[in-house]
Amino acid sequence: MVLTPSRRALLVGALAAAACRKRPTDRTQLRLGYFPNLTHAPALTGIGSGRFARALGGVRLVTHAFNAGPAAIEALLAHELDLTYVGPIPAAAGFVRTHGRALRVVAGAASGGTSFVVRRAANIRGPNDLHGKRIASPQVGNTQDVALRHYLAEHQLATADRGGDVNLTAIENANILSLFQQGSLDGAWVPEPWASRLVRDAGGEVLVDERDLWPGRAFAITLLVARRRFLDEAPELVDRLVEAHGREVQWIRAHDAEARTLTGQTLLAQTGRPLPAPLLDAAWPKLDFTADALRPTVETVARRAHALGLFPSEDLAGLFDDARIARARSLAGAV
Repeated sequence: MVLTPSRRALLVGALAAAACRKRPTDRTQLRLGYFPNLTHAPALTGIGSGRFARALGGVRLVTHAFNAGPAAIEALLAHELDLTYVGPIPAAAGFVRTHGRALRVVAGAASGGTSFVVRRAANIRGPNDLHGKRIASPQVGNTQDVALRHYLAEHQLATADRGGDVNLTAIENANILSLFQQGSLDGAWVPEPWASRLVRDAGGEVLVDERDLWPGRAFAITLLVARRRFLDEAPELVDRLVEAHGREVQWIRAHDAEARTLTGQTLLAQTGRPLPAPLLDAAWPKLDFTADALRPTVETVARRAHALGLFPSEDLAGLFDDARIARARSLAGAV
C-alpha cells in the first residue's frame, strides 16, 4: 500500500482526532491489549496467572487480543484500550501521527523473536533469489512489515506496488501458515511462535534471524504503551500495571521452564489451539524478556519507517516515559 500525500493527510487527521476525543476515564476497569504471540509472553503469563488482575486490586482487568500492532493502536486511539503491548513501529506511528498527544511508552517487554522464513521448495538462499517471489508480513505498517521492507530496500529490491517484482502482501499469521503449507507463499517475516511453526509444520527454513541484524543481537520487539489521557487521569492504575509488568518479567527470567509452560497454557486457553512442547522449546530461546524499552533501536526503526514513506516524521521526542521505564527495569532486575 502506497500512502499518497492526500491519503496520508486524511490518516493523520483521523488519528489526531481520535487521540483528542474526550471521554471520561473509567477508573473501575483497566483495558489491556496484547497479542497471542510469544513476543508478548509477559502479558500472557501475567494474565494467565491472575497476577495482573490481583495487582489492580478492586479494579477489573479487561483484556483484548489482536493480530498485529496497527489494529491495537487504532483501538487505543479510539479509547477502546487503556494500555497495550505492541511493537515499536505501531507505537511510534501512533505517537508521530497524533503529534505526541496520544500515547507514551511506559516499559519494554521483549527483544528478538522475529525471523524471515522461506519455503525450502522455493529455493531461496539469499536476497537475490527473492525476485518474482510471493512474501508476506502480518499487517501493513507493523513492526515485521517495516523490517521486511527495509531488508528489501537494503538489497535494492522493490515490491510490485513500487515498480519491482517482489510480491509483498499483508496476511494474518495463521493464514501465512496455511499458505505456506499449500505452497502459495514463498516467505514471511513473522514473530514467534509463527516463525518456528513455519519451520516445523510448513517446510520452512530461516533465511534471516532478525537478531543477527542488530548490534548485540538486541532490539525492541514488544513495548508496553499507555494512552496519554488515561495516563494523565489515572496514573495510579498505570503505575500498578507497570509494576506488575516489571515483576512479571523478573518472574519469567527466574522461572524459565514454568514460564514456558504457563505461556503455552494461556495460549491454549485464549486461542483454543495447543502449542506443542517441542515447538515452544524451539521458539522460546529466540527471545529475551526485558523491561528496558531499548530506546535507540526504537528510534532506528522509526527512521526506517520514515525513509520508507510510512511515517510523516521520525521525531520521537516525548514518546518515552523514562521514570516508569526505570521503575519497571528496577523491578525486573535489569541493569
